[in-house]
Amino acid sequence: MKIFKKIMKWLLISITSLILLMIVGLYIYTLDASKPLDEMYTEIELLERDSFELKNEWDVITLIPENPVANIVFIPGGKVYAESYLYLAYQLALEGYQVHVTKNLFHLAILTPFHFNKFLSNELDNIVIGHSLGGTVGGLLANDARVSKLILLGSYTTNLIMHADVLLIRAENDLVLNINAYLLSYSNYVSYETKTIPGGNHAGFGWYGVQSGDGNALISIKEQQDQTIDYIVEFLT
Repeated sequence: MKIFKKIMKWLLISITSLILLMIVGLYIYTLDASKPLDEMYTEIELLERDSFELKNEWDVITLIPENPVANIVFIPGGKVYAESYLYLAYQLALEGYQVHVTKNLFHLAILTPFHFNKFLSNELDNIVIGHSLGGTVGGLLANDARVSKLILLGSYTTNLIMHADVLLIRAENDLVLNINAYLLSYSNYVSYETKTIPGGNHAGFGWYGVQSGDGNALISIKEQQDQTIDYIVEFLT
């Protein structure tokens, strides 16, 4: 019995230590997560923001227009703050969409892929948008029967998307996206469209500046994001 207790105590200490090491490791790994540039907030200040309500909670930022036409769940890319996508979220809210921008654990959506179901609506049509790693995780959420459309920004899924219509938007100078995997992913979609933004890059789908390993953008972040909004609205209407 004493030996058993010693073994259990050792196992408990080992498991607890391992969990703590993982938490510390993730914290250190994401210390350099990308934050939004001040210029994004300058552009947001120029928008008409009186037509919707903003709620900032521990796990999500929600923009709620009066009488929303549909519900959007926006999943950020890996190691990127949710706030970096607020310009896109504001523009979508101005188009009448209720938008949830998720705040991910350690800024990595892959750690809690099934947490995002809580943001789906039972009354409104649901659209999932994801950038980079957020798009891959969004593919898991898109197999919920309540989701009718999936929009991937510089991203692709690794799973089959059986019932949701898919829009894939990539940027011409995106060097972060694995283009071979992106092209091969077409076989995952029953119904899909593709768009390319000339002169854009991977980081331009958010508003956080330069990303390591990315190509040089030949257009401004605002130009890329406005083009992204045009493609999204065209796809949804």
